[in-house]
Amino acid sequence: MTTDVAHIRKKFLKLAKILHPDVFGRTSEEKETATKYFSKMVSPAYQLLNNDRERGEYLATLRMFAQNKKQKEEALTLSSELAQKLYRIPHEITYKQYVEQVSPKQYETLESILEYTSIISELNLVYLVTQPNLSFATVSSAASAASASPNGNAESSPAPKPAQSPALRNLNMAELFISKKQWTDALKEIIAAEKLDPNNAKVYALKGLVQMNQNAAAIAKASFQKALKLDPKEPTALKHINQVNTAAPPKTPEKQPDKKGGLFGWGKK
Repeated sequence: MTTDVAHIRKKFLKLAKILHPDVFGRTSEEKETATKYFSKMVSPAYQLLNNDRERGEYLATLRMFAQNKKQKEEALTLSSELAQKLYRIPHEITYKQYVEQVSPKQYETLESILEYTSIISELNLVYLVTQPNLSFATVSSAASAASASPNGNAESSPAPKPAQSPALRNLNMAELFISKKQWTDALKEIIAAEKLDPNNAKVYALKGLVQMNQNAAAIAKASFQKALKLDPKEPTALKHINQVNTAAPPKTPEKQPDKKGGLFGWGKK
């Protein structure tokens, strides 16, 4: 969160080698998993952080998110021991030490990626909500110079693009779990994403997809409908809503005909 652009590029190239599908000794399933980690997590993060403008907009979104948390005075629910320790005694130096301690382990194995990504995410969250003056790394000086006119006055810039969703990490994690058909884990990430970004159509589209695969067609239909209400062009909802629309309704047990007469048939007319 506080690193510079040069370090981001260096880290990206290193991860590109680690997650390359042709790494010797991996099974076809492991190669597929590594490719998905790279395309769903590493590449989107690099594209965002390597672009000065998008990076600035994203950091502004993080500041707003932190301010909102502080105003609501919500207590954080943390799973990792390091994040809990940082939350008890928050300090920027300690935050950096903990991140440096965890980050080398993040991509040691494919099995460790989600575990250590979760820890780093919690450390980032604690840093956001506990530091009074957030000191993010600045963008490159070339970009700053480009935004000014020759006479030293700032030029008018085009309207900013929509900020990245604060639930981006959770959505990426959910998609990874969905690709592995781990529906329960995917739903946990989606519920967390819904709390962070309740007006995001993709959240409800993925929620519907998971519910559909958990044989809850009626609930999935409602989720797809909500996604399309927020964004009529949401691709996942458009792709799957017809599947839940045509799902056969549950069969009701046939009603047995009433027998006339008394006990054991006595009294039949």
